[in-house]
Amino acid sequence: MIRKTFIASLFMSGLASAANAGEVAEFCGAVIDEMGLEDPDGGCACFEDSLSEDDKALYLSLESEDDWDARASDDMKSAMAACFPAP
Repeated sequence: MIRKTFIASLFMSGLASAANAGEVAEFCGAVIDEMGLEDPDGGCACFEDSLSEDDKALYLSLESEDDWDARASDDMKSAMAACFPAP
């Protein structure tokens, strides 16, 4: 449930292209805050650290949850699952 809400929130913001250092984690943190959740285990930093530069740029270019499903690399999906494990 958290994954779908998290991803949907990301896409509603209309993200731009290439990431500066920390941009993925910073945005992730903002989304987590907006959802009224906390990230005590550092899932956002984990997610960003797990992505290649190409995947960071791809991640920030996605526009919808359908876009995530169609274009996110297997590495991105694995990183999301590893960094935000289901409770």
